[in-house]
Amino acid sequence: MILRILGNNGPYPAPGGACSGYLLTSDSGETNILIDCGSGVLARLMDACPPEALDAVILSHLHYDHMSDMLPMQYALQFRHRPKPLPVYAPDAPEAVRVLLEAPCYDLWTPEDVTIGEMRVSFTPARHPVPTNAVAVECDGKRLVFTGDSNQDALVELFCEGADLLLADCGLSKADHRFTAPHYSAELCGQLAKNARAKRLLLTHLNPKYDPEALLNEARGAYPDAELAVLGEAYTV
Repeated sequence: MILRILGNNGPYPAPGGACSGYLLTSDSGETNILIDCGSGVLARLMDACPPEALDAVILSHLHYDHMSDMLPMQYALQFRHRPKPLPVYAPDAPEAVRVLLEAPCYDLWTPEDVTIGEMRVSFTPARHPVPTNAVAVECDGKRLVFTGDSNQDALVELFCEGADLLLADCGLSKADHRFTAPHYSAELCGQLAKNARAKRLLLTHLNPKYDPEALLNEARGAYPDAELAVLGEAYTV
């Protein structure tokens, strides 16, 4: 699979940046799945894969920095004449946000393990103030796991076990982290990757208030090969 970083910030974009958005493409190029679609993602998606060519969108949860560009995507699909509604997998709550996705161009589904084209997608609940899922995608003999927004969680750690690529929510610094916080710290992302024996770690959901290099150094204390998910870059899973 190829992972393209369309957005790596949260909960708001850095100057010239974009919030959570990740395009996964099979080695054959025949299957394309978008995971999350925060502010600024749609414009970058248009360069990487036309919305009508997507096989599905998976929204880890319904906070705006993970789904807001689904709203203008409705117009893009209307003008680009997709023959069938686009499958969208999203939690049922908050209801006031999910109702915004009830459009003729979307086919809404509650997340459940499913095969989409060449990809097998699975979910597990994550710790966050609203219903949220970590997401795993298996294809071409490899497995990518995205933590979604989460904090320390035994189920999520088990879910990440042996991931070929772990895309982890690095929403907080070590100094700002609390057990009750809605995000992992950079240090905990490193510990998660180490404990789960992940083969590769990318840090994402970078809060613009932090120096990314400082977060990277914190993560490398536990997982020396940790990397930052770089906006616009493509990674082989």
